[in-house]
Amino acid sequence: RVAITAGTLKDHITHHSPIFQIFNRKLESTRNNLKFKQYYDYCQSNIDKFLNILENDLANNTIGNFTEFHEIYKKGIDKTCKLERPKCSKRTVQNNPWITPGLIVSINHQHELYKDWVKARKVKCKLGEVCDKGGLCHCPTCSKKHTKYHEYTDYRRILKKTRKNIKTKYYTGKFLETKGNSKKTWELINRIRGKKKRQIKPLFTIDNEKVTNRRIIANEFNKYFVSLAANLNEAYNEIGELSMNRLPSFYDYLPRSSSSSIYLHDCDPDEVSKVITELKNGKSSDIPIHIVKQSSNIISPLLSVLYNECMRDGVFPDDLKTGRISPIYK
Repeated sequence: RVAITAGTLKDHITHHSPIFQIFNRKLESTRNNLKFKQYYDYCQSNIDKFLNILENDLANNTIGNFTEFHEIYKKGIDKTCKLERPKCSKRTVQNNPWITPGLIVSINHQHELYKDWVKARKVKCKLGEVCDKGGLCHCPTCSKKHTKYHEYTDYRRILKKTRKNIKTKYYTGKFLETKGNSKKTWELINRIRGKKKRQIKPLFTIDNEKVTNRRIIANEFNKYFVSLAANLNEAYNEIGELSMNRLPSFYDYLPRSSSSSIYLHDCDPDEVSKVITELKNGKSSDIPIHIVKQSSNIISPLLSVLYNECMRDGVFPDDLKTGRISPIYK
């Protein structure tokens, strides 16, 4: 049962009385316990299985459009990489880019050693020893507890040191890449601190020219707001009547049409493979970009055919019209 006390605070300074509320309920902070759910495991072994299944499915099925290809690709991912039960962990590649697949395997092995120790310590000692670590008793049950506990702690100590070395080596390499460039160095420092600068620059069209320079955009905004009063004064005639111009049509907002035409050559598998290779791994996607890169040699021939058919038919695939919007609270 929660006891609540509420009221108002009276003061001679202001007539606005603040309201207070006191209750004896303990609020648990979830900030330090924040974990991220992992629904897929993109380890190299799972990726190798996916590539084999994808190659067989594309060879044994006739793909007529992009939707069929997308369904086969997604089913292969779900079959090989989707976890039966989501994992909750802070140690993800998105949060810690220095984590390697081998390190994830080692962390999972540490969890298995911990489970073995927990299973061993649940067995009660027949001689009355109550220590979970085995204590001073040398019976088979306590000896097993002692062995399992030291296997877990020794492995945990080595893994902690290894994890620290990998993290240090990763960021040392990043700092060496930015050596001599103070701007890139500070960007890396801010990224490590969790302070990221917006990557997408604002885009404005001024006099039919795209402008991304923030200083020019700010100056144009200043000119616009400063000229508001003068433009309003010019809108009135000598006797104070407001002269009404025609309402703008939507044609006025359309860009200028191009009188000349363009010709596009059909793309080939090498061009598609090159585009996939140049994709950045950090780009948001339902499927990680590094998996798309590893499957480039398998999917490039088929994608080139599908893209050429879309261009000839003038049809954009419906699957590519769907976007997933995830709000990020700041």
